[in-house]
Amino acid sequence: MPRLSNNNYDAVNIVDQHHFYRNLIKIFVVILFLFVISLFFPWRQTVTGVGKVTIFSPMHRPQNINTMIDSRIKEWKVQEGDIVTKGQLLLELEEVNENYLDQNLLVRTVGQRNALSEKKASMARMIASLMEQIDSLKKFQSAAVPNAELRIDQSTDRLETIRQKYFAADQNYKTAELNYERRKQLYEKGLSSKRDLELSELEFIKTQADLLAVKAELDIAGRDIAMSKLDFSQVDAETALKIQETEARLADAFQKLADINGYIFKADVDISNLESRIIQRNIHSPVDGQITSILAPGSAETIKAGTRLATIVPESADQAVELYVSDFFIPLVSSGRKVRIQFSGFPALQFSGWPMVAIGTFAGEVVVIDAVASPNNQYRVLIRPDYERINDGKDIAWPTGKNLRAGTNATGWIILDEVPLWFELWRIFNGFPPSLMTNPERMVTRKHK
Repeated sequence: MPRLSNNNYDAVNIVDQHHFYRNLIKIFVVILFLFVISLFFPWRQTVTGVGKVTIFSPMHRPQNINTMIDSRIKEWKVQEGDIVTKGQLLLELEEVNENYLDQNLLVRTVGQRNALSEKKASMARMIASLMEQIDSLKKFQSAAVPNAELRIDQSTDRLETIRQKYFAADQNYKTAELNYERRKQLYEKGLSSKRDLELSELEFIKTQADLLAVKAELDIAGRDIAMSKLDFSQVDAETALKIQETEARLADAFQKLADINGYIFKADVDISNLESRIIQRNIHSPVDGQITSILAPGSAETIKAGTRLATIVPESADQAVELYVSDFFIPLVSSGRKVRIQFSGFPALQFSGWPMVAIGTFAGEVVVIDAVASPNNQYRVLIRPDYERINDGKDIAWPTGKNLRAGTNATGWIILDEVPLWFELWRIFNGFPPSLMTNPERMVTRKHK
């Protein structure tokens, strides 16, 4: 009996179509069930930022090499791309300032300074000599006072003795005078002999002569005292005048010494400036690194102070990434947040909601957030390697400086809170920012575990 085709019977076709739709509904239900379940899957919120690789330490970032003086290029000692070490000579310059064209200027200035030092030593010796003179004059003045006082005291004692002698001679004179007058009256009355009169007269004359002699001695002693006092005053005045003259010369010597010290100080400053300028004629590498972007003007061209001559990129393992994050998300970012970094040129696969399944990305950590936004309302966030995860072997280290150069573009995902998938979809549809946890420290502790 021949087999009948289903195309010839509508009933059979209706039954087949019914099975197809039933299977399709089952698949749809399964998909819907799986979708509903997936809405409760955990989702890690992230904030995305783009930026570039930089060096964290300012001292190890690319640096411009500038000239500090007006000059001309004499000779470059390196070429672009050369690897140099710290202190290596890079460039020699020639002076163009007329004040420094003399090649022996430093030697001459040092000679002037030495001459001033000799003059200072001579002036110091003169000051010492004047001070000795003043000391000697003061000692002479001090010694002259006791000597003069001793002479005056001796003359005074002698004057007192002579005064006593004068008093005695005066008494004798008066006694002899009275005796002579009495003898003369007695002689005139005939009561005394002429011889007694003559003897009393001789005695009177003798006492008168003694009185005159003592009086002469008294006058001489008085004049001696006066002369001693006059000599003392004259010597004291002359000595004081000499001391004043010597002190004036000493003050003038001190003034000259101060001027010489000023000239020496200026010479020292000039020598220091010249030595510094000679050093500035030779430019050395400030760090270990690579020379780039050499400026090469002709040897006849004058270079102004501050002109950039080249750029040096230091060798450094202190890598970092500067990401720029919108001000809409920056309140959610804080120091210590973990970050996944993708570098330009390194193939990677990153699932925003599941950082643990990222491939080819590198672990980082937020260390600095700028307090002021850039002109495009974005904040700079500095990311450093997550050394804790790298040292624990949970992540690989960042590429070295030869493979990851400063300026390489980078994309970063700053890891925030863990929420259900349905919450993340609802947030995106409504344009809300990611949520903030009430206890970020607990989240960081959980992620460390």
